[in-house]
Amino acid sequence: MEDLDRKIDWIKFYSNYFKEMKPTGQNKMLVHCPFHDDQHASMWFNVENGLWKCEACGESGNGQTFLEKIENIDGKEAYKRLLKIAGEYKESKKKMVKYTVEDYCNEKHFPIEYITSLGIKNGKVGISIPYMDESGQIIANRQRYHPQSSMRFSWNRGSKVHLYGLWKLNEFREKGYAILVEGESDAQTLWLYGIPALGVPGASTFNPEWVPILQGLKIYIHQEPDLGGETFLKKICEALSYKRFEGEVYKISIPGVKDPSQLHIEDAEHFKERWQAVINMAQPIDLKQVTVQVEEVIPGAPIQLRMPAGWRISQDGIYTINDKTGLSERVCRTPILLNSRLKSLDTGEEKMEIAFFRDGNWQKEIVQRSTIFQSRTITQLADIGITVTSENAKHLVRFLGALESENIDILPLRKSVSQLGWYGKYFIPFINDDYVLDIDRNSQKWVNAYTSQGTLEDWIKYIGPYRNNDIFRFILASSFAAPLLRPLNHRIFFVHNWGDSRGGKTAALKAALSVWGDPEELMTSFNATKVGLERMAGFFNDLPLGIDEKQVAGKQEFIEQLVYMLATGSSKLRGTKNGGIQSMKSWRTIVLTTGEEPLTTMTSQTGIATRTLEINGKPFENEFDARKVHEITSEIFGTAGPEFLRHLIKSDMAELKDKHKEIQDKLTTQYPDKLGSHISAVALVILADEIVSKWIFGKEGGSYEMGCSILESLEDLQETDVVQKAYEYIQDWILANSKQFTNDAREPRYGFQEENIYYIFPAILEKALKDAGFSFKKTMWELAKRGLIYSENSDKKRYTVVKKFNNKATRFVMIDLSNLENLEETPPF
Repeated sequence: MEDLDRKIDWIKFYSNYFKEMKPTGQNKMLVHCPFHDDQHASMWFNVENGLWKCEACGESGNGQTFLEKIENIDGKEAYKRLLKIAGEYKESKKKMVKYTVEDYCNEKHFPIEYITSLGIKNGKVGISIPYMDESGQIIANRQRYHPQSSMRFSWNRGSKVHLYGLWKLNEFREKGYAILVEGESDAQTLWLYGIPALGVPGASTFNPEWVPILQGLKIYIHQEPDLGGETFLKKICEALSYKRFEGEVYKISIPGVKDPSQLHIEDAEHFKERWQAVINMAQPIDLKQVTVQVEEVIPGAPIQLRMPAGWRISQDGIYTINDKTGLSERVCRTPILLNSRLKSLDTGEEKMEIAFFRDGNWQKEIVQRSTIFQSRTITQLADIGITVTSENAKHLVRFLGALESENIDILPLRKSVSQLGWYGKYFIPFINDDYVLDIDRNSQKWVNAYTSQGTLEDWIKYIGPYRNNDIFRFILASSFAAPLLRPLNHRIFFVHNWGDSRGGKTAALKAALSVWGDPEELMTSFNATKVGLERMAGFFNDLPLGIDEKQVAGKQEFIEQLVYMLATGSSKLRGTKNGGIQSMKSWRTIVLTTGEEPLTTMTSQTGIATRTLEINGKPFENEFDARKVHEITSEIFGTAGPEFLRHLIKSDMAELKDKHKEIQDKLTTQYPDKLGSHISAVALVILADEIVSKWIFGKEGGSYEMGCSILESLEDLQETDVVQKAYEYIQDWILANSKQFTNDAREPRYGFQEENIYYIFPAILEKALKDAGFSFKKTMWELAKRGLIYSENSDKKRYTVVKKFNNKATRFVMIDLSNLENLEETPPF
């Protein structure tokens, strides 16, 4: 081993089993131990000599012992693999031991005259067994070799493989039946006792084209107690069913004995008596049921499937028959089953859900078909704990391909989705029918967060009293309102609670998210990228999106881009590496945010303000209550939302839509100066609070009054008008820089003044507006259309006028500030 250590790249060797490896200490790599449920990387290996040890479970060894344990192979095989990796393995010549007719007779307890009468004779190394057709003509010769040879059987060139014993068919037809056995020696044994038998040369070689010659016979199929026996029975039954065999078919086996040959060797004296008992216990086979019969391959498995011929699966792994030896061998230590086919409602793509047994439990994973049906990609399954390497990849691909082909008619086809929320009358993940959520592992933590803890009664008991605060109640109701957006066809909006720290804003957000699950896991912060928040919105879809701490977001530009992006309700169009288009996500959510400052500023575009309900104030009366809610929501969550949905699904959506319009119309009449988008959003939250009060809290009333108090605190039409804000900013800017319009102005001069009329150089005003965050061109066009600045064109398409300045015709922006003289002074407090 010491010589091999220096010739093996141990990092490359262990990378076949571990995707994540981290350097630790000198010449060591840290990995997750595969021999126990290792939540933390506890195992290390030495990159120079391959030695390894798990500091958690105590397992240790070298490269050879690692292979023995992970692949479940003996030390000899493990050492051979290491030799191959090191380039030191040399294939030995095939071991062939001389084998004669006399040896064969001694092994099988046959009279030598009986065997030679069947035309069997010595060959160069083994014995030659002739296969004859019904007329007695030799159609094939099969060579049989010593049991210790590397090869057991071979066919002479030109041999036509068929059943062994065809020349005895007329004799069998007189008796009316035949026993089908595996191999020549079992057939020869039965002939010795006058029992009609045909030998099938191999467990999986029965050809459906042989069925017609069996018509008219009663067939007994002998099944040996191993994988080969299972395959033998299955292949013959499938062929008989396929060719519509019309005779009776039975299954037989010999209790405590492998086959007729062994029975003859061990108890020739009582052979006929015991054989008759076997025939008496024969079990009839209904060939019509052969293709639909499902086997219980592993007790307790999530699905039971028909096993393809030549394969067997158990909790110890997957086995197949070695073509050379005819014996079963394990090809994978991990049992794997195909659990269902998944058809994506979003893309139409089909995937497979596999189930595999690991660490004493059945686990499930959704994988690409292209991953599990190609040997170069199936090794990716090693990342989830399946013992697949480049060595056994081809075998595993063949098994899964055969398993699907064998069970294509019974593998359930299920609908898969990649987003939460509404799907017809179902709502993922709470009321999901047979939908399967197909997401990447990075998103799984969000799904896991939609869980419940505690009882609904306790949540109502502890959260209910805080609804006395209108701000808290509004934020809580907004969380419930998110699933109403889609059925009521309402636009996305933000609810932003801002104010000084220690006001309980985060606690209120947690309370709102505790409606649906664990708030600590569901809540994110503004310290994120737009792409990351876009992914969250696309995943949460019809559920609220909670974003905390606006002050960590950085530039205001990021905030405004984020609001526009989330409010559009669809992801950005992006290409793929191969030149295609990524699938786009859409969502319909209410975004709940907090911060010490408002989301909008004086220069924010009107579209930002219309989409945002800016609520300034404390959702709790004191800090103690906020701390208490932090504690409550960490222990009780995820119970109210599912109960709300159960009621909502049974509701008349048209009736709820009419109710929303009724509330909206009432608010519009009462608050004519408020933005229509704000009125609609508040009306939706009022509606949600009304039904939540009835369905969840059992205490109706106060919803409309709560909505009115919030609406009254929001900006009105004029306050959210960015053009009006820009006009007021220009007025303030002029007054603050009035000296710059006189002959005493410092450079640069801003323009000149005539009475209350100011003429401003366009370049100077453009810079001032841009520095303040306003769009110069948009502001000028809008001010001209509204008549707030003078234009020389009647159609208001030019926002400047021409005036003489220093005896030259010059363009100016003309603004009249005489209206400021009419403003009433605000009295002092």
